[in-house]
Amino acid sequence: MRHAHSTASVLRVIDASGAAANPRAWSEVLSAAIRPEFAVEVYWPERGDLILFGHVCAVEGCPRRGNSRPGRTGEWWLCISHQEAWIADGRRPLDQWLADGVALLTAWKRRLQPCFASGCERSRCCGWWCFFHLKRWVQAGRPERESFAQTAAPAPVGQCECGVPGCEFPTTSRSRLCDAHQRTFFWFRYKQGLDRDGFLALLAAAERRLVPHYDFSSFAEPLRSELRYVIQQRLDENRHALDYRRVASAAEFAAGLGVSSLLDHDQDWWQSRLRKLERRDGGCPAVAFLRYARLALARLRDRVNGVDPYAGDVWLIEELGIPEFEYQPARTISFAGIEPTWFRELCKRWARWRLRAGTISPGTMSGHASKLRAFSDFLRDRGEPMSVPEQLTRELLEDYRAHVRALPYGVKHKHQLIGAMKVLLDEVRANGWEPRLPATAAYYKGEVPVTTKPLPRAIDEYVMRQIEDPANIARLPNPTTRNVVTLLIKTGLRTIDATRLPFDPVRFDAAGAPVLLYYNHKLKRDAARPIDDIVLATIRAQQQEVQARYPDGCPWLFPAIGRLNPGGRDPLPGASLRHTIKCWLADGDIRDPRGEKARIVTLHQFRHTLATRMINAEIPIVAISRLLDHSSIAMTEVYARLSDEALKREFEKYNQRVNIRGEVIPIDPAGLISEAAWMKERIARAKQTLPNGFCGLPLQQSCPHPNACLTCDHFLTTEQFLPVHREQLAETERLIAQAQAEGSERKREMNETVRLNLVRIIEGLESIAGQPRDDQTDAPASDAA
Repeated sequence: MRHAHSTASVLRVIDASGAAANPRAWSEVLSAAIRPEFAVEVYWPERGDLILFGHVCAVEGCPRRGNSRPGRTGEWWLCISHQEAWIADGRRPLDQWLADGVALLTAWKRRLQPCFASGCERSRCCGWWCFFHLKRWVQAGRPERESFAQTAAPAPVGQCECGVPGCEFPTTSRSRLCDAHQRTFFWFRYKQGLDRDGFLALLAAAERRLVPHYDFSSFAEPLRSELRYVIQQRLDENRHALDYRRVASAAEFAAGLGVSSLLDHDQDWWQSRLRKLERRDGGCPAVAFLRYARLALARLRDRVNGVDPYAGDVWLIEELGIPEFEYQPARTISFAGIEPTWFRELCKRWARWRLRAGTISPGTMSGHASKLRAFSDFLRDRGEPMSVPEQLTRELLEDYRAHVRALPYGVKHKHQLIGAMKVLLDEVRANGWEPRLPATAAYYKGEVPVTTKPLPRAIDEYVMRQIEDPANIARLPNPTTRNVVTLLIKTGLRTIDATRLPFDPVRFDAAGAPVLLYYNHKLKRDAARPIDDIVLATIRAQQQEVQARYPDGCPWLFPAIGRLNPGGRDPLPGASLRHTIKCWLADGDIRDPRGEKARIVTLHQFRHTLATRMINAEIPIVAISRLLDHSSIAMTEVYARLSDEALKREFEKYNQRVNIRGEVIPIDPAGLISEAAWMKERIARAKQTLPNGFCGLPLQQSCPHPNACLTCDHFLTTEQFLPVHREQLAETERLIAQAQAEGSERKREMNETVRLNLVRIIEGLESIAGQPRDDQTDAPASDAA
């Protein structure tokens, strides 16, 4: 429904874009635009033309269109008749089924069966028998079928095959038709009075109808020429396949409305009729073709008549000549509904200036237009028409700001509502477009609601390990999706940057290392980043996949999947990829650490996860910023903030500290004191690096005993240093034994204090870790007392 609404908005351009003065006659325009091969009564597309013909049925000699792909895998397509025949044969492997030879099937008897009688070559006319054996089976009293089939006498056959094209059964002894088609002929002779020649002509016409073609003969001008032009335009675009049956249905529906042209009547009139068609028989494909046809014809008319694409209240982005933003999903920029007229024209003038300057994308401008419409709705609700610019006062803007503040929206949306008005008024005044505006009609610095940067949304590592598991990646429906997901996980590219990679995006530096070249669509610049062998292998595998699908070449590394992209012109749509990933995760058994079904993750979270992993791996933040191609270090610092909080939680949960007496010194898990303590801890760790712990001395003081930490009350240590303490205890005991042997009482006393502190520290840390004490570190009870 969203697409239908968007298309309806686009089509309103047709109604709003009036013709220029002295327009050329519409029939002359169409005649000049249609090439000779399309100026025919019936157009027969070339066999294998993926746009107008479609896939060819894999059965040799079958002239029909392949409508289905058995099993949805492989490269073979079958028409409806042969699809039914393949199913009836037990769905055997398709390559074997085709190699065994498949009979061509006719329109009126899609799958003719041979007579059930043993050795009979004739076709069944009714039930299980040909005419000959049916008569004898009835005369025999309708005996058991299997026994009669084994004992029945052979039936006589004619000297040639059936006269129906494609039917390989022999004729009866006295006709030019097989038993099955003879029975069908009897019915048509009784109902319509046809002779055999008329019946064969009728069957031939039915066969022709099953072959893709476009028949314009029954339509009057200019509708006939309009259909010809639309079919030609669809072929020239080489993007989306067309079903000839849908075109015929749509054309008959339009002719039944009594219109002479598809541009007759306005969009509302067409919408009401098309909705009836959708409700009547689910004619969505036919409705979509009629919308496409009206849009293509309107573009031709406006291009010939020189209509300004900026003239109407709804701008068609495709016609604005801004190809660098074609990846954006927005199709129109609508100023419809913005009142009063002078304010709407001011908005359009500002938008046109910004778009031509290239400082705002069409998608962003479409959003701005929607925000400006909210101000117009505010005026309508207040009952103030604001008929002249002088009425746009500072008091009115303050009331609108208060109105926005009371809306049940988030801070970001409120910021956008006020921000759009501020930018518009500032730039209108700077350019002098409306001198009648009051000097105070503006928003000043500090009046726009401030938005805070959102926290990064890295995926929990427990969940992420399940997502990137090769067995889980293998569940994705096709190689293209598997490769693009692997690329997103490994490189952290934005989805739009990855899906629009060129076919060969890899280069090698002077050292022979692979480098990925891509276009940063957000910052509008080329970028490069090093890649590892896994990413390189993924890209090479995807290139082989694309070459197999498009032997003549494709500009994209990840082209759109399916029959709607036969020429390979369209890259993989982000919406399609996101839908596939959503279904993939929903169907899988991915659990969070609590054992519950993991919530749905987004593709952009792969980028957040990679950045957080790099932060936790202590990669310099400047290097991460370059790898992710951020515009500033401030964007990367968001991930550093997440890393700091994650480390703090882990520290609070597992890494409780002990002092030299073995006493646990915890951090309060909440409140400002906790923040201050954690800040002191981080700065202290950066200030002085110890091999066995951290200094808990206040930041304002300096340590007068930098080498006596094990006898200092400010010394703190954690479980991670247990091996160091054990080694130091062993070394201290060796020094004590040496002092005793040398008779140095002073040296023994100094090291004894260190030994006792080490014993207490080890005992405290082992109690936190839940580890049994090592016999080597056990001290006699009398010494520890």
